[in-house]
Amino acid sequence: MSKDYYEVLGVHRSATDEEIKKAYRKLAVKFHPDKNPGDAGANEKFKEIAHAYEMLSDPEKRARYDRYGEAAFQYGAGAGGFHDPFDIFREVFSGGFGGMFGDVFGFEENQRRGPARGRDLEYSINLEFLEAAKGVKKSIKVRRYEACSACDGTGAKKGTSPSTCPKCNGSGMIRQSGGFFSIARTCDRCGGEGRTIKDPCPECGGTGRKEVSKSIEVAIPAGVDTGTRIRLSGEGEAGPRGGPRGNLYLAISVKEHKYFSRDGYDVHGLLRLAFPQLVFGDGIKVPVVDGEKDLVIPPGTQSGSIFKLKAQGIKNLDGRSRGDHYVTVEADVPTNLNAQQKKLLRDLEAVLGDNKAKGPEKLVDRIKKVFE
Repeated sequence: MSKDYYEVLGVHRSATDEEIKKAYRKLAVKFHPDKNPGDAGANEKFKEIAHAYEMLSDPEKRARYDRYGEAAFQYGAGAGGFHDPFDIFREVFSGGFGGMFGDVFGFEENQRRGPARGRDLEYSINLEFLEAAKGVKKSIKVRRYEACSACDGTGAKKGTSPSTCPKCNGSGMIRQSGGFFSIARTCDRCGGEGRTIKDPCPECGGTGRKEVSKSIEVAIPAGVDTGTRIRLSGEGEAGPRGGPRGNLYLAISVKEHKYFSRDGYDVHGLLRLAFPQLVFGDGIKVPVVDGEKDLVIPPGTQSGSIFKLKAQGIKNLDGRSRGDHYVTVEADVPTNLNAQQKKLLRDLEAVLGDNKAKGPEKLVDRIKKVFE
């Protein structure tokens, strides 16, 4: 049986959206494929928690899941799920029992199944940090079934066409009445399609499709993150004998950046500055997602200070807002000093005196006093 989504993320059913988000991010970092190379188990766990988060982070999906469980997303319910328990009832009995309860409960069953829908596909795609933050176009190569060009997807040899099934007269179902209700079963002659093919297409063997490699251009929106799952409707496999296409899902994985880190839609960066820049202040350029921004370092800035650049983070997926950029500054302690530099520092140390003897007064304040 499938695992409970709340158990997968390790949260209570009453967990808030923020608690669910924090639990997901913690697990996503732990089981990220980049941190577990070659570990198939970690990769499967990563997909599992991503799927659980997808369901529980969407208020509508979470409400349906809380009410109906996974049944709300099964039996062909699609993205919309079931609107009431009778949706599940209709689907189960029409498929599993051939519609035998249709007349009893007063709803009309599909008389003909028609061509089957094509299979959904899922591909993983790795993005650089800035590609995910700013959005990017990618070309991906997928291997999927396409409609056979020789028969235009009909499955019948060129110059011929499928015929109406003589056993079910095109309905796809064989119905037998029995008093209070009628019993229907799938036609064994046509498999429920309502048609038969006398001369199958030699190129596809009558299936109406062939496996090919296809390049697809994909526009990745700004703001995606590890665990984001993008659906490309109708880009999955073509169904047999002209059946509708399935969907293509892209599982996003974002690589770590050497300078930036991400917290939701906020970006954090570390900037090392020379000691005099912290003491006397300076105007500098700070790298941000969209390039560079000016930042004024006030005189006497302490190592470890954090500055916020408002609305310079990552765009929200809805496109209506964006996060902030936080810059942490640290003193860049010099190494490999030459003789002259060492002498100047010793002279400064002598002017300042014994640092420990001066108590808690900040060293930077004492330096400033020397130059006042």
